[in-house]
Amino acid sequence: MPIARLIEYKITLPSEHAFDLLMNIGNAGYFMPITRPGAIPAPRVPSKYSEKIRRIEDISRELSRILNQYSIPPPTNPHEVKVGLFNELLEYIIEDGEDLLTRVRQYLNSIEGVRNEYVRLRSIVDVVSAVGSVIMERLRHFSIDIVPLSEGDFNEFRNAIANYGAETLPVKVQDRFYALVIYPEWARQGLLNAYKLFNTNPLEVPSNIDLGSMKSKLAELEGRLGKLEQEFQDFLMKVSDRAYAIIDLSDTVTNIVRQYMDSAIPEGRDVGDRLMQIVNSVNDTKNRIRELEIIHETLEYMKRSGISFEGLSRLRFRVFAIRGGVNEEYVKGLMYIKRDVEGMDLSILTIIEPPENLDVKSLGKEVYEISRDYLIDIKSAFELTGRELVDLRTRLKDLEREYEDFVKEFNEVSTYGVNGINKVSGDVVTIAGYVKESLSSKFDDLLASLLGKLAIDARVRKESRVVYVREIEPEKAPTLEEYPKPVDAFKKITYMYGVPKYVEISPVILTFILFPAFYGWMYPDLGHGVVLSLFGYALYRSRYNGPNAFLRSIFGGKYSMWGLIFLMAGVWSIIFTFVESGTIFGIEVLPAPFRLVHVHGTAMEVLSNSIYAMLAVSIMVGIVSLLLAFAFKAINAYRGGERDLAVGFYVPLFFFFLFLVLALMGIGFVPVIIVGEKTPLLQPLYSMFNVIKGLVWYWAYAVFALLAILIYSLFYFRAKYRGVPGFSGAQLAVEVSAEAAIPSLTNTISFMRLSIVAIMHAVFTAMTYAWAVSLGLFTPAGLAVLIVFNLLIILGEGFVAFVQSLRLHFYEMYTKFFSGAGVLFIPFTLSLRWVRLLIV
Repeated sequence: MPIARLIEYKITLPSEHAFDLLMNIGNAGYFMPITRPGAIPAPRVPSKYSEKIRRIEDISRELSRILNQYSIPPPTNPHEVKVGLFNELLEYIIEDGEDLLTRVRQYLNSIEGVRNEYVRLRSIVDVVSAVGSVIMERLRHFSIDIVPLSEGDFNEFRNAIANYGAETLPVKVQDRFYALVIYPEWARQGLLNAYKLFNTNPLEVPSNIDLGSMKSKLAELEGRLGKLEQEFQDFLMKVSDRAYAIIDLSDTVTNIVRQYMDSAIPEGRDVGDRLMQIVNSVNDTKNRIRELEIIHETLEYMKRSGISFEGLSRLRFRVFAIRGGVNEEYVKGLMYIKRDVEGMDLSILTIIEPPENLDVKSLGKEVYEISRDYLIDIKSAFELTGRELVDLRTRLKDLEREYEDFVKEFNEVSTYGVNGINKVSGDVVTIAGYVKESLSSKFDDLLASLLGKLAIDARVRKESRVVYVREIEPEKAPTLEEYPKPVDAFKKITYMYGVPKYVEISPVILTFILFPAFYGWMYPDLGHGVVLSLFGYALYRSRYNGPNAFLRSIFGGKYSMWGLIFLMAGVWSIIFTFVESGTIFGIEVLPAPFRLVHVHGTAMEVLSNSIYAMLAVSIMVGIVSLLLAFAFKAINAYRGGERDLAVGFYVPLFFFFLFLVLALMGIGFVPVIIVGEKTPLLQPLYSMFNVIKGLVWYWAYAVFALLAILIYSLFYFRAKYRGVPGFSGAQLAVEVSAEAAIPSLTNTISFMRLSIVAIMHAVFTAMTYAWAVSLGLFTPAGLAVLIVFNLLIILGEGFVAFVQSLRLHFYEMYTKFFSGAGVLFIPFTLSLRWVRLLIV
């Protein structure tokens, strides 16, 4: 079975050990975690890991910066690391990373110290050499600063320090620029503040200037600096395997944490809190609706009865709607007006000058106060509360749906489920996912080994669970297809349209058979086929790692699977050479019963008999291809659980299309017979053509009968599945018209492009050959025409044939049966590049 059978696992562990699970399954590389539904809250990262993960990120970031700065290449051999648990991995990265960084920082501090002294001394030597040592001698009550500066900032700098009585001289040595500042000693502090504005610091000038000794010292510092940097470079090369291992493992930790946040399902308290929030929102909304319904009814009665409170505008009063009767005992002694609504267990109580300590709940069984704002304009208030009720009822439906969806989604991915929330503590999570059935025994061994290792923790023994779900939900299951390499290459073309669903017939085999055959049909030339096959083979086998970036990008192995596709397309081009063209680069040297073009010297003849035959065959191939697509549609519906639709609708749709095409062929609307009878090459098929024409009215009767069945089925399924999510009666109607009737006129005829493109190709190659012959085939001009224009044909028509073959698959066939809405099975892996991780 090309689409591999999968098994779903639900693995529950304390959250800290979920990281151990992800590390193990990522290292194994055959488990695909299920993405956590968006309604379920994300789990928390255990506090024991949070600080360590942050430190690891800092270590990795600093090491990456240093390795990039010094252009240290990654190691050729992976660095072996042994750990037992995720926490040990964190400890290893931190310990080894901080040890490396300590050594690195020691080198950097030494280099930085020597570099700073070198820069300082070089600056002094630059300035002294430029202006002379006499000028640099300290004057009484005056000081001199050498300030490194950008040449563009000099004028602004000079103006900024002029207020301090300072004189500034520009000094430029090679590409280095300085400002020589002479100033009175009392202005020292002000100048320092001014220097900060330009992000620069003055250099300390020694009291006794000896230019010769300075230059000697400068040369010594330069040598020390070069030696230190070389030692540091050698050190980085020596420890590059460790450094890259730390970076790689740090990325792995990030990958594990990201996968945990994306897929871990929290059990227990967190989910209970979220569920309680939804329940509280539902209850609050229901209570508000209940309150608003009573107020709305009260306002309606007031509006109908013409009740107004304008006479009480100068008094303090409060109005209440009371369900279940007024507590007469409590209102004794109060000034009030009571109105009972006829036919309803509802009273309107107006209390005039109510006491400050009025106990509203004691007024009756169910009491709701009507806002004074509502009483100003009762009619408008009635309309307003009506609209608010509509909004609240809609919100209630949304909240109830949210609750149902949450419970459903949580129960699908959780081990304990909603009913088991209270059975576990708050930091237990479930990792759900899929494993290929053939690898399930290995995965079971991995789980047994891991859980046995973790069983030292009592919580692991108490709260851990592994649940197997063998009957997984087809709509949500990912797709894993496995084929031999030549077939597997055509997944690339198929997946350009979409990934098949888990229970869907995959069109990969169909693509493997038809795509290169269609390509060869449209591109029949032995010479071109050989070129294409050789290019495909080179693309598949070559692994060019040389200096040429263009060749490396093409032949570096990235497009090896496309090489197989081109190789097979070239083989079919060679096969169809013996059917349609019989040419090698346009030169006729081979037999071909359906030869499309013939060249006599420099004259070219288009052979109409062969063209008519190939056009008729093209349409027949199109009809068979579309019938196959409709058959796949029925099978997909049956396998997807829609058996009544498959048998009751899609099977009649298949025969409706078949008989409709036969009827239209008989009257000449689909021109298979008309075109076919114009060529003696299809004479063996004339008897079949006569049968089709003779039975044309029977085909037409069958079409009307099947159309009646389809219309009856349409109404039947529309009634049966009314309100069922995902079902659409309009979609079925479209499938009758836009996928069965119209394709008989368009999609089948569209397959004529197989022969039309082949005719174009034959004409172009024949024209090229005839032109070369007219110039002298073996003359430089003739050879140049033959080579150049055949290369253009290979590039241009090769591309056209590829696009047209894609169109015939994607538009004419796939749209009839292939949804392409599946999810690709991509197992979680640690993606280690420079580390071989051994989990012991």
